[in-house]
Amino acid sequence: MPAIKKGHSAAQRRDLLLDRILTADAGMDARIRMELKLEQLSGCFEGKPELHSIKELIQWLDDERANNHIFAKREGLNTLEEWKRNEDGFFSHRQNKFFRIIGVKTTSPAREVNSWSQPILDNEGTGIIGLLIKRVEGRLYFLMQAKVDAGNRNIVQVGPTVQFNPGNYIDNEKLKKPFLFDMILKSEGLVTIQESMQAEEGGRFYKEEHLHKILLLPDGQTLSIPAQYRWFSLGQIRFFLHLGDSVNSAARSILACLV
Repeated sequence: MPAIKKGHSAAQRRDLLLDRILTADAGMDARIRMELKLEQLSGCFEGKPELHSIKELIQWLDDERANNHIFAKREGLNTLEEWKRNEDGFFSHRQNKFFRIIGVKTTSPAREVNSWSQPILDNEGTGIIGLLIKRVEGRLYFLMQAKVDAGNRNIVQVGPTVQFNPGNYIDNEKLKKPFLFDMILKSEGLVTIQESMQAEEGGRFYKEEHLHKILLLPDGQTLSIPAQYRWFSLGQIRFFLHLGDSVNSAARSILACLV
């Protein structure tokens, strides 16, 4: 197969890379990575309109921030109605869901001090971070959501398709299952690109890990999405990543699985 050279035009680089993708004896994970590389290196989509313009996505995110009014005020832990300290000294929800605050005593001769104690977050169960991809005219798009969290500096950030802990929704009448809950959880009707366990930051979370799932919507299959969701191209995700705190940590974590 001919080598790709610096003198080749964008169209020539695109065609050569596309030939490699189509003839590669590789799994779907490798093929998607090659398609991303194709988009990054060849410039094959330059000048071609995307599903949404950058201007439209910025306006969408601003609208979501305007539509979600949150007033978060710091309070003492002893004032929280549904949270309490149990007989073991752990601070947890009355239904033992979500997470709890525990204490750990640590010894390590390799750290700045030989021993210390600290509070740390201990999550109940394993969370799922999911990213749904689709192809439109050869270009890859990623389904992102406007994710609202009480601790966000700007209230709403661009998040992955889903981020949830399945155990929080079992026998819980107060919580409505998020969009695509069952489809992502069971990978129903989707092509699995990658599935792996990724660890959380160990200084604040106790032995926590999340299942990262990158899934492909089969070609020709349609999906109606709520107003809180938009399809982003790779270049548009890159744009928002450079806007400070516009993209949340869960989205950055699962996007790193495509590197």
